[in-house]
Amino acid sequence: MARPVKEGLDYFPLDVDFAVNDKTEAIMGEFGPKGVLFMIYLLSAVYQNGYYLQWNKLKQMQLANRIEGVSPELANQIVNRLIAYGTFSEELFNSAKVLTSQRIQETYEDATKRRKSQKPTKYWINVDINKDTSVVNVDINPQSKVNKSKSNKSKVNNYDDDAGVTREQVINDWTNLWGFPNGIARPEIDEWLEEFKPEVIAYAIWVAGEHQIKSNACLKYVRAIVAGWKKRNITTLEQAKKAAANHDDRIKSERKPSGYSKPRRKEVTPKWMQKGASQADSKPNSIDNQQDDMSDEDFLALMNSQEEAK
Repeated sequence: MARPVKEGLDYFPLDVDFAVNDKTEAIMGEFGPKGVLFMIYLLSAVYQNGYYLQWNKLKQMQLANRIEGVSPELANQIVNRLIAYGTFSEELFNSAKVLTSQRIQETYEDATKRRKSQKPTKYWINVDINKDTSVVNVDINPQSKVNKSKSNKSKVNNYDDDAGVTREQVINDWTNLWGFPNGIARPEIDEWLEEFKPEVIAYAIWVAGEHQIKSNACLKYVRAIVAGWKKRNITTLEQAKKAAANHDDRIKSERKPSGYSKPRRKEVTPKWMQKGASQADSKPNSIDNQQDDMSDEDFLALMNSQEEAK
């Protein structure tokens, strides 16, 4: 008799910074220790099943009963919050009530690469989807051939118009560069995603990453990019790429001296030099204190010039 095919994992990796990462701290702050414990139990249930979990009344009751003080209603609240934080795919949950994510599936694929079983396709998040839709493939034909170069289009360094970038991918890109977006950044990102396609916002994040913007300035930088595109009625990825290239060319030409004239540089007046302010109100060389007084264009130019000076 043939041995049954094993679907789940015996164990799964838990990051050493799990207790202090943004998502865990957010759950802890809202639901307390029982919320974090439920989060671990939930991830265990996902990996025990394989790479996804069908979230239904049965699973809701089972996991809630394992932790004292967690009701089925509270379990649902925690799940919904984890979906909002990007721990699980929002698209798949809304379409099939399935809890999974690209990272979970990558972990599962890495853990089972030595198995001889067929590669899974059900509820598999495939970024190489039809260009006319941004819905995650729920059940892909295992016989279909996928071009390897296309399957990586949603990576942060290669956005195309048919990349099929999702809201979850935008959050993941931000997290990979600067950590999970905090309570100030996340609402703004959501607002941008209401006005622009995900691939456009993902490209704005990529531009900031290419200019090596640090976490303390990333929100202001991306905000300036998006505001500039909005002002110019830019709505597509192709238009955004052209605008970014034109901006970089303009900044370079403005810095290049012509003939014997000295290069002109726009001075930014520090807060402490303004009327009614003292020198103690600001540090002259601090970017954080300068950027509030600058236009979006000036801010982008300042950050780009600092990158080139490194």
